[in-house]
Amino acid sequence: MKARIFATVAVAALLGAAPVTTFSAPAKPTAAAPYATPFRSAEVMTLAEKVANYQLATMAGGSIPAKASPDTPNKTGWVQGALFVGLTEMADHSANPIYKETILARGAANNWQLGPMPYHADDHVIGQSYLWASRNGAGPEAIAPLKARFDSILAFPPQVGLEHREYSDPRGVDCDQRWCWSDALFMAPAAWLGLSKVTGDAKYADYATKEFIATTDYLYDKDEHLYYRDSRFFERRGPDGEKVFWSRGDGWVFAGLARMIPLLPQGDPGRVRMETVFKEMAASLKTIQKPDGYWSPSLLSDPSKSLPESSGTGFFTYGFAWGIKAGLLDQKAYEPTVRKGWTALVRSVHSNGKLGWVQPVSDRPESVSYDDTQFYGVGAFLLAATAVADLDLKPGKDLTIQREVATVQAVLNVQDGGRLVNSVLAGGTFRPRLEYVVPADHFIHDGLIAFEGLGWESDLVAYRLYLDERMAIDVFGKKTPGPVLQTIGQGLDNYHDMAPWGMDIFKVGDTVGIGGIGVLRGGKATQLGKSVISVKVLESGSGHAVSQVTNTGFDGAASKLVTTLDIRQGSALTHVKAKATGTTAQMVTGLIKHPGVTVLKGEAGAGGWAYIASWGKQSLAEDDLGIAVFYRPGSVAGGPQDDGGTVFVTFKDPAAIDYAFGIAWTQDQQGVKTLDGFKSWLTVRQAELAKN
Repeated sequence: MKARIFATVAVAALLGAAPVTTFSAPAKPTAAAPYATPFRSAEVMTLAEKVANYQLATMAGGSIPAKASPDTPNKTGWVQGALFVGLTEMADHSANPIYKETILARGAANNWQLGPMPYHADDHVIGQSYLWASRNGAGPEAIAPLKARFDSILAFPPQVGLEHREYSDPRGVDCDQRWCWSDALFMAPAAWLGLSKVTGDAKYADYATKEFIATTDYLYDKDEHLYYRDSRFFERRGPDGEKVFWSRGDGWVFAGLARMIPLLPQGDPGRVRMETVFKEMAASLKTIQKPDGYWSPSLLSDPSKSLPESSGTGFFTYGFAWGIKAGLLDQKAYEPTVRKGWTALVRSVHSNGKLGWVQPVSDRPESVSYDDTQFYGVGAFLLAATAVADLDLKPGKDLTIQREVATVQAVLNVQDGGRLVNSVLAGGTFRPRLEYVVPADHFIHDGLIAFEGLGWESDLVAYRLYLDERMAIDVFGKKTPGPVLQTIGQGLDNYHDMAPWGMDIFKVGDTVGIGGIGVLRGGKATQLGKSVISVKVLESGSGHAVSQVTNTGFDGAASKLVTTLDIRQGSALTHVKAKATGTTAQMVTGLIKHPGVTVLKGEAGAGGWAYIASWGKQSLAEDDLGIAVFYRPGSVAGGPQDDGGTVFVTFKDPAAIDYAFGIAWTQDQQGVKTLDGFKSWLTVRQAELAKN
């Protein structure tokens, strides 16, 4: 009866007539929680059905996951198409009729049509479920539009190359009529090969094989045995100088190979090439699996700084399990990889069946959280589960090693090499520096330093200090707890646009921003000005990040300012201590006064910390943001001042500067949504400073 209820709800949803279903909030994982990993086939399928049924029920209720892309509701698109590929395996492995009924109902509701873009691989993936449906009750009509689409492509084959332009290019990426990005090798080829299998006409398989080889020759790195997501990433490097290979991008390929290979005859040259690539990828992926069983979102990045991610891990685990069953991979050598990957995936499942740790839609490694889920991630999980179920492994000990990810860090990434093009340095490799002297010829916006300066972050917020004459402090709002600074601002992203992790949410203008140190000139708080700047990262990654910045010559040759910036796990505050010598200038700090904000001034609490703060729509995301500077009243002269553009305090002794600053954004994890909530936040932060 339960199965029939789920089937009725799911089918009704697909036809657009389902009630909204409410689910309780998932429990957060804890470090001490015991996990019993199912390995026997029946146990694996029980969990797979729990995840699949949760997903179908939420879809029936009309639910779209948070951080979903605008095309997620598209019933012929890739987001849901990837889920339906997983559902075909569930239909083959489970006695529950819901999966078959859902596939048939969706196809009928779609009139068996593909997506509207004739050549685009993303609009072909739903055809894989139509091919399954044609063999399981729907008949030839289920693939008639698919055949017509592919016949049209063969009649008018694409004439573009494989070089991928930026998505922001007004001309479009140009190459998307072909498989010029790694994801496409999951979306389209199996549909082409499957059509040959069903019709007996080799022309579809011939096209798929030819295009697969062309894409592989172009995107496959023969040294790392991994695929670049697309040509834009050929020269991009990560914070440690590593090549950038996106986990889910390579996951699409690895899983796509597992779906392509069986559709070609043994000994077929195309199949031989695919098997060779598959085995090479497997050998490479095995060595870079993290101790916790996941693969890093950026495959070659430092595993101690990378978060769990379940969509790439799902596709990889599926490929490894399938490869063992197919006889392409030695079971003794690769079974531990499967066990660790499956254990990690089991840990991603919430108590109600929701799959977490799925990186939202992107084209590169991004931040991700335990609460993040997407339809395609569930598709990957179902593929992995059914392939693991096929192995029917014996129960065994947990082979994974759980390690805490460093969510608190200080980051200074500087570009090595490159050349100036239109006054921007490009083509070099960004590398992390623990010590650095900013060159005298550095100028604002020249691209030398990632996000233009030094960055530091906790799990709650990230800040940056411009390493130029501004010396102002800016804010990156974070919606997820994972580290992000090591990945952004290197020329291929725009952190002013909202991303799954957040964005640059602050405008500093010609002020000190929030908590920057400046100079009082003509009664106004001004930026520090030109100086020789040197930076040291003193501590990073241990729940505590400390950096030191030295400015010399900002007020005559003898002037020197040494500033230490300290942030801790679980805190949105940066504690600042600074010492200025050899200067007669009056040193200030404060916060920019944006139009229309509510300015707040708080007296010293029991711990001796007063504050200046503001609340209002001063976020670049066009929502509410609270900013604050905390200071000891005895250390400043005359109390807070307002010069019209900045609310600031002036330090009595420039050699003994001691203050803190912090922010609360309505989209971050702190839960502050209103002015009253921000006032309470300020009181709690005063107590936090007093305690520390």
